[in-house]
Amino acid sequence: MVQVDETDLVYKGPWVRSAQQRLFQTLETDYAFPRATCRSLVNLIWDFLNETFSEKLHEGQITFHAASASEPPGKRLSQIKSVPVHLTVHDRNDMDILTKEGTSGLRKHKILRMASEALDQDGLLTQEDLAVLLCSSRRTIRRDIKELKQQGIDVPTRGLIQDIGPGVTHKSKIVKMWLEGYEYTDIERKTGHSGFSIQRYLSGFSKSVRFYLRGYSLPEIRELTDMSERLVKDYLDLYETCKDRPESQIRLQQILAQPLPLKKSSIPWQENNGVTDS
Repeated sequence: MVQVDETDLVYKGPWVRSAQQRLFQTLETDYAFPRATCRSLVNLIWDFLNETFSEKLHEGQITFHAASASEPPGKRLSQIKSVPVHLTVHDRNDMDILTKEGTSGLRKHKILRMASEALDQDGLLTQEDLAVLLCSSRRTIRRDIKELKQQGIDVPTRGLIQDIGPGVTHKSKIVKMWLEGYEYTDIERKTGHSGFSIQRYLSGFSKSVRFYLRGYSLPEIRELTDMSERLVKDYLDLYETCKDRPESQIRLQQILAQPLPLKKSSIPWQENNGVTDS
């Protein structure tokens, strides 16, 4: 008899009600597609929606106002400019982490994920912010961050970033991990970033490198990709470092073989037939 994990039973309800699961059920029930086809279609549709409407909230996320990453240290809290950021409060993979690492491990994972998501959106969370978001004490958050640091993992809070400066972007670090052979699940566990975020970083890296190989300048690539010049430079430096490494070449070939999309604003739309000009 197959053993069913008690955690799966307890937390099954919210995910049965999720939008992805409802879409899966519609495809299976109303269209009689095989389950494998339903899974593929759901993933395809979800990737398209995420790529097209990435600025929208995803399931399990909230909007939170964090301190702007551009704000210098030393300012009063009331004077600090804030920016809205989307933070993932719960993710389906959280239940696996809870089962394997307990509540303390899950809390650390969420601390890293939320702080990284905020930084990705030009915001910085404080330890107090994380305490509020996780219904915990500042002392507990401080202890968790210290334990993560002992494992070689820096949590990008406002205090840390203001002390050490931005350094190499976390985005290029994550792309580097993927080029070195790490799988999405490994990167998610080690960095706290969601699979969707990792996919976006790889897409940005791929676009930067492909424009670079076509002879575009750094300012031109920045304009074409809507990314900062610093991030584009980090990506190109990473490419030059990894392009001759045997362990990275297969993945570079894989990601650079994808078609190069145009900037959204530069794609004309024909209303009569719903296709783009070639």
